[in-house]
Amino acid sequence: MEPHSRLLGNRYELLVPLASGGMGRVWRARDTLLERPVAVKVLRNEFTADATFRARFRAEAQHTAVLHHPHIASVFDYGEVRVDDEDLAYLVMELVEGETLADLLEREGRLDPARTLDLLRQTSSALAAAHAAGLVHRDIKPGNVLVRDDGVVKITDFGIAWSASSVPLTGTGQVMGTANYLSPEQAAGLPASPASDVYALGAVAYECLAGRRAFDGESSVQVALKQIHEEPAPLPPDVPAGIRRLVERALVKDPAARYPDGAAFRAAVDATADGTGTAPIRPAGRTGTAVLPLPPAKAAAPGTAVLPLPAADAASPRSARLPVTVLLGALALVLVAVVAALLLNSLGGGTPPSSDPTQSSTGPSTSAPQTSPSISLAAEDLVGRPVDEVEAQLVGQGLRVELAPVETDEVAAGLVTAATVRGELAPDSLVTLFYAVEPGTAGDAPAGNGNGNGNGNNGNGNQGNGNGNGGGG
Repeated sequence: MEPHSRLLGNRYELLVPLASGGMGRVWRARDTLLERPVAVKVLRNEFTADATFRARFRAEAQHTAVLHHPHIASVFDYGEVRVDDEDLAYLVMELVEGETLADLLEREGRLDPARTLDLLRQTSSALAAAHAAGLVHRDIKPGNVLVRDDGVVKITDFGIAWSASSVPLTGTGQVMGTANYLSPEQAAGLPASPASDVYALGAVAYECLAGRRAFDGESSVQVALKQIHEEPAPLPPDVPAGIRRLVERALVKDPAARYPDGAAFRAAVDATADGTGTAPIRPAGRTGTAVLPLPPAKAAAPGTAVLPLPAADAASPRSARLPVTVLLGALALVLVAVVAALLLNSLGGGTPPSSDPTQSSTGPSTSAPQTSPSISLAAEDLVGRPVDEVEAQLVGQGLRVELAPVETDEVAAGLVTAATVRGELAPDSLVTLFYAVEPGTAGDAPAGNGNGNGNGNNGNGNQGNGNGNGGGG
């Protein structure tokens, strides 16, 4: 059957193909019922012949259809039909008049910092709304970022990579997700999280600024291994320091050390654009379309504890301080230690002699370099306590602390709701403490500066799935 005569679902007339890729083909089409132009993505038979894929993709399409945001290409409809003895599934989307970012980069090579920040602000805003709704894209790449003729950016193809992961494929080049933008945890076979989308967007930002991909190779497997084990080459020297730090933070290997989601990334982009570059690494209260709720336990990143608490556990917002008796007790211990040290010096004349018989009392003494001991913490022991108390404890143990307010009326203000603790921590590691604030006050809450008093050492193609007038898939 010729494409110009194909009518899907007795409603959508396919007109001309816009893009093709590993997942299927995107068509410019006409909704004959509402008489409006649309984009229709027809998925390949090897996917839709699999019942598991159809069920997963159908559910994901339903979830995405209720997500409305100015920087997300809207999903209008989904259908399954049998045409020419083939099972087809199709997705009807908003038609974006423009091109994919992949096509834009191919034409222009690289983007200037201001244009890149504008693109990141729009895209991270879209991810913030999706993450607040519990959706993870899993395949952010230039081919899935559509740039409209007026400069408005829209992302597309939510959930396709996740749905396709259920389909065993052996065909050449049919790799789910794009290795060049795949987060290390995804490359290692672990589940994707909002922080995985942040990594992918960081890789997109790197490509915009450098004019080349952060990682490339002869095969998808080679690139995926680089994502896990290697660091990208430095950005060009003409990239401002603030933007450089923004991209480097997004591309950190450990997802717990990245911006945790689109809202936090957008806040960092805004701070960079303002010239401060000091945005806290935290979910930023509002997404533009939704307020970030208290993170549920099942959505927490690995190593992060999130426990709901009764509101009666704290007396007032951010007013919980270390008890006076605790402070006096700590001061007494310090005084005892000082007196003991002075007494030992006066009695023993300094450091006691070595018990090693092979070491001369007059010869030079040497000691093996000592490594700082790791710090063992359990997030469950921090959650539910006053944030000031926990912050003081962590700083005293040699860690750096970021404070991240979370608007909620389900937990008493000032209490820790979550902490990014991953077992054994090296001195000077960064820990983000999420704490409850009353709704509408997150913007007024002070954020930690991350400057703890620790003494430790700092220690394959670009084919997209877009519906613009460019390569997609």
